[in-house]
Amino acid sequence: MNREQQAVLELKQIHKSFAAAGGRLKVLAGLSLRLYHGEIVALVGPSGCGKTTLLNIIAGQLRVDRGELDKSPELRTAYVFQEPRLLPWKTVEANIALVQQNFLTSDEARDFRSRLLEETGLAAYKDAYPLQLSGGQRQRLELVRALAVRPQLLLMDEPFQSVDLALRHQLQKLVLEEQTSEQFSILLVTHSPEEAVLLADRVLILSDKPAVILREITISTPRPNRSYKNEEIALISEEILRAGVGS
Repeated sequence: MNREQQAVLELKQIHKSFAAAGGRLKVLAGLSLRLYHGEIVALVGPSGCGKTTLLNIIAGQLRVDRGELDKSPELRTAYVFQEPRLLPWKTVEANIALVQQNFLTSDEARDFRSRLLEETGLAAYKDAYPLQLSGGQRQRLELVRALAVRPQLLLMDEPFQSVDLALRHQLQKLVLEEQTSEQFSILLVTHSPEEAVLLADRVLILSDKPAVILREITISTPRPNRSYKNEEIALISEEILRAGVGS
């Protein structure tokens, strides 16, 4: 199939502003991008440049001032937020089962969430409530809940910022394994150059607000061979840092 026929999402000349003292605060200024089936794209840029706003537009939580968003209404989309948005009155397992209801059969949903809970070390806490979990455990649950619907498009907004380095690498590995198996698309917002170059197929560097795409970088090195010893990875990481992005 031609790559052009595999686009799952396209934004064309998106403009977005918000009310502010003395007028309007322009956040996005004619931003355009295309995301393909099975592709991982990382969005990097200065803090507050509009990356989260862009994800919220794609998720349908914000309307654009002008521009076009081309996304099938049937596209199964999941969102991993910066801060977990769990239901405190439901157990760990019930939080996951709730979002699966409209997408998977009961047997498929049970088997899939059981596997994800085991792989993230949350199986022993399936009957606990979110407030009984640590911050890192809640972030793991947020990720499991998103993966558990078997999305076609996964939006991720700095999903690993609240976990330690060892767990971050574990969760990154889980996401890559699930993405390889299920072939869903990922749009990832991150402040970590390491995360961008190790996970993404393409990196889009955004300007400060009002945001436009300054640079698009395609990473050719296969993921199993990516490390800072690789010349391409080192050069791309340096370019991201020069754009004012850092952990």
